Amino acid sequence: MKALLKYEFRKTWFAKLIFLGITAVAEIAFLIGIALGPAHETGERLVTIGALVLFMVAMFGVFIIGVQSVLTLHRDMNTKQGYMLYMTPRTSYQILGAKTLENGLSILLSGAFFFLLGFLDITLLFSRFGTLQQLWDFFQDMLHAINKEITLNTQTILCLTVSFLASWLATVSMAYLADILSSALLNGKRFNGIITFLIFILLSVLLGWLQDVLQPARVAIDAGLLIRGGVSLAFSVLLYCASAWIMDRYLSV
Repeated sequence: MKALLKYEFRKTWFAKLIFLGITAVAEIAFLIGIALGPAHETGERLVTIGALVLFMVAMFGVFIIGVQSVLTLHRDMNTKQGYMLYMTPRTSYQILGAKTLENGLSILLSGAFFFLLGFLDITLLFSRFGTLQQLWDFFQDMLHAINKEITLNTQTILCLTVSFLASWLATVSMAYLADILSSALLNGKRFNGIITFLIFILLSVLLGWLQDVLQPARVAIDAGLLIRGGVSLAFSVLLYCASAWIMDRYLSV
């Protein structure tokens, strides 16, 4: 299993290095802007550009990690070079488990990294550009207008991040199952792509329904976010078991 996990990391390391490089450049620009201070026009411009790039990298980085994992699985099931993986003395549960674990760890580590980086950068920003506290208060008032129970603080943002990452992992797991069904049972059949997409949509609807049903009617915002994240993780485990079983039965050589 350890060898498979290293193999999966090697296949996805290049894209991660690109995102880390972009993050480093944006962070340097942000820190230079912070050092120049609010009285310097260039400083404000660098802070704005750096913060925007960091936010975009954080969002799209996690998104690309999941998409790349799905594309790698699809390539492994539909090319001769990738299909050689299934001829190794490894079970489908191990092969898919390595892919799922690598994707889960990548999403978790990248999410934790950007959360901590964002927390530190925001702390520096407010300590240096004190007038931006008005912008923070404005966001607080907007959230209170939507729901008085929502408080924009570190704990809520952390719970929101955990829930988002768990939901994205579940989304990737849904894509895994849909793609495995497409390659194992629907390959070469008419309307394969449409059926695969519909399977993905149905799984997404099912997850949303489970989250609504299993979440108590009256619960704090933070607890509700964690419950939805827990449901997403449990759903991912079920999808993994179903996907590995189909692979073991229809794709193993």
